[in-house]
Amino acid sequence: MTISKPLDRALPYLLLAVFFAVSIAARPLLPVDETRYLTVSWEMFLRQSFFVPTMNFEPYFQKPPLLFWLIDLAWSLFGVSRLSAVGVIFVISSLVIYLTQRLAKALFRNTQGIAERTPWLMLGSTIFVIYSSLILFDLLLTLFVLAFMLALLAFAKGRGLRYAILAGLLIGLGVLSKGPVVLIHVASPILMYPLWRNSSSDLPTRKFFSGIALALLVAFFPVIAWLGPAFYQTGVDFAYNLVWRQAAGRVSGSMEGAHARPIYFYLLLLPVALLPWILSVDLWRSKPWQHTPEPQDRRILRFLALWCLAVLVVFSLISGKQPHYLVPILPPLILLFGYFMSTVRLATIRTGAVIMLALVGVGQAIAAFTVFDRYDLKPLAAYVAEHRSAEWAFAGRYQGELTFLARMEKPFEILAQGSADDWLGRHPTGYVIVETGTRLDSNPQVLFTQPIEKGYLTVLGNPK
Repeated sequence: MTISKPLDRALPYLLLAVFFAVSIAARPLLPVDETRYLTVSWEMFLRQSFFVPTMNFEPYFQKPPLLFWLIDLAWSLFGVSRLSAVGVIFVISSLVIYLTQRLAKALFRNTQGIAERTPWLMLGSTIFVIYSSLILFDLLLTLFVLAFMLALLAFAKGRGLRYAILAGLLIGLGVLSKGPVVLIHVASPILMYPLWRNSSSDLPTRKFFSGIALALLVAFFPVIAWLGPAFYQTGVDFAYNLVWRQAAGRVSGSMEGAHARPIYFYLLLLPVALLPWILSVDLWRSKPWQHTPEPQDRRILRFLALWCLAVLVVFSLISGKQPHYLVPILPPLILLFGYFMSTVRLATIRTGAVIMLALVGVGQAIAAFTVFDRYDLKPLAAYVAEHRSAEWAFAGRYQGELTFLARMEKPFEILAQGSADDWLGRHPTGYVIVETGTRLDSNPQVLFTQPIEKGYLTVLGNPK
């Protein structure tokens, strides 16, 4: 069947929209990340706190504000809902696909077939399918890394200093997306310029790095435009926690929640990151190791491979590790696959992407009836919302799991474990949420119990 050109271009995004719809229908907001980030967005929206993100109505210094701003903008236009917030993520994911295709066209101008295969290779990638519909920061960071790379290429081609300025602004927006980690992702393309520079058409190395110096200077402006008012409103504690504790704590793994893992963690994940395309029969039949690229292509392939490798090495040396931290190296990986699969029939790649989306979609539908009930906090949030005018406390580490879901307009009082009875004695009409390993139904103070991944969240109150 012949597909019209406009429909062919739109089809990856239409399928992504269907996948998002299935995800929203089947999957609850996942604690602790998705619920926490929507809580931060909700509190900023509720209090019109533009510069200082808060969680439980206290300054939240773990993430910069750009994603929260975008979600709040969507809520201002379309109303407060999960759907509006996920709409922001859909736009971001779609732009990642589009800009990866643009990068393919910019890098491989003389090689046919790569750009038209890129959207499908991205859409079917395991990493993209897993993270594309989640409310996280990594795809937003990926978006700005891609946009930076396109601006960098335009500047390197001698199209004017305005592209160096644009590249700097994109670095700054990357910092506002996920912090200084963007510098790791943009450093590789910059420092490796002599390796990918086309001596016949690109800027001389000295002129290129002069423009980069300007770009780095420009990158400070969007960051300072946020940090200046934020520091003014909160003082030195916010600055210390944001700039030093976050950066040093994640690098060393000493910060609570830094996810310290062994140095080989990403090497173990790499095979998964290459799925499903690494298993392509057509790829292996083409024997890419016997392929001799043209000199121009060889330079670009070397650059893409070193880009991935450099980021992988740096992140392996950092103690704090999570699988999604490497999402921004997905575009160069996809471009490498695109080059070596440029002769594989487009219909075959398209079918593989559709199968991948379908498998994950069906998996989510099955999980909706099996395991997702232990991640769905809506029942507990509904109980909290019913009694939101009362005094509420949370025994243990509260990470914003309920504030957005219950549309709370005041903080939970945070208690030490084991202090619920004492607090209830001082607040006879209040409620305490405690996390337990077993059900406490025999306790007359138990008013509501919600099963979670590991145990139960239980609402305690004085019997009426």
